[in-house]
Amino acid sequence: MAARNDKKVVVVGAGAAGLFAGCFLKKEGVPFVILERGSKPGRKLLLTGHGRCNITNNKAPGELKKGYHEAGSYIYSALKSFPPEDAIRFIEEELNVKLKEEENNRVFPVSDQAESIRSALVTYVGEENIITGFCCIDMDKTEDGFVVISDKGDKVNCSEVILACGGRSFPDTGSDGTGYKVAGNMGHTITSLVPALASVEVSKEDREFTSAVSGVSVNADANLYCDNRKKATGTGSVLFTHKGLSGPAIMELSREIPRDIASSEGWIELDFTPDKSDEVFDKELLGKIESHPDSKVTTLASEYVPSSVADKLGQRAGVTNLRAKMMNKDARKELVRVLKHLSFHIDNPPSYETSYVTRGGVALKEIERKNMQSKLVPGLYVIGEMLDVDGISGGYNLQACISEAFIAVKGISEL
Repeated sequence: MAARNDKKVVVVGAGAAGLFAGCFLKKEGVPFVILERGSKPGRKLLLTGHGRCNITNNKAPGELKKGYHEAGSYIYSALKSFPPEDAIRFIEEELNVKLKEEENNRVFPVSDQAESIRSALVTYVGEENIITGFCCIDMDKTEDGFVVISDKGDKVNCSEVILACGGRSFPDTGSDGTGYKVAGNMGHTITSLVPALASVEVSKEDREFTSAVSGVSVNADANLYCDNRKKATGTGSVLFTHKGLSGPAIMELSREIPRDIASSEGWIELDFTPDKSDEVFDKELLGKIESHPDSKVTTLASEYVPSSVADKLGQRAGVTNLRAKMMNKDARKELVRVLKHLSFHIDNPPSYETSYVTRGGVALKEIERKNMQSKLVPGLYVIGEMLDVDGISGGYNLQACISEAFIAVKGISEL
């Protein structure tokens, strides 16, 4: 990429996507400024990975793209152009932050502190290139480029704009959806917005179960049902909380919960032995009952789930005080039911306040996948959570931000 010093690029938003765009612009010698509405750049980064910052996932692009739902094919071009291995190299060699790889290829800073990533990005970009307290609410297209306008009437002229305003998730960090209005004013279509990667609150009655085992994780398939039809499945770890359910399996399917779930019948069903059919599992359980007649039923159940959960399942099935030899067919069937079809009703949809990403955003058909430039407005680029791209948990969403930032800057610098 050839350095270009005659024009200035404005990056709107100092989240992950915006800060990485700033890094790449600086590396290429392209004059730029980042406009951030808050008082501190990178605030949402501090929340990622439970404060540890799961910065990427070190899978090959072909495998990685499977984690972006409907947008997998679209994002593949960006992932190939700047894959996780390049992101890791840049962070370690340019930002001087050492990384480590953990289970399922998730990558974290060795410090286990998200602040390590945030501060390194700000230092590399240079605080002199970040203007805080500038809330972009609109922009005008001019003959020479753009005029970016703040809520206070301040204006910044530039040749190109990179919109990286974030979605609607964790609005307290600055991503309250304002960026969608800016893109909409420029003629872009905004697809339906839904909180994604979120915990799910269950009904008051079902909270008696989840709160009793709050903090306990189990491995299960989590199946979402709406109006008596299975709509989605999440697989992996499920975490019980005081208000309901969380963990990767739940967060994976939260994007499928309709906003009007309160007016329909919706529930999540947990299957603790998803590799076995009801019939196969029933036979297996019968064999355990016959070989351990004096064992408590909840003790047998604890071979599949933690003992605290087994006790609550025993209550649900009405077999808490039974020994195996006391089980009749109906009681056994009830135990099979709670181990394979444990249901929790959903009263309200997930909230943006507790969702890590937003499903929906600027329509992908209006953005060039090779460089993230608008097909409607030349010189306007859209990256990060503003796009209708959301990935599963495990570093996927931050890698998308990094790859999109890279190809956007590449597109600008090659003009």
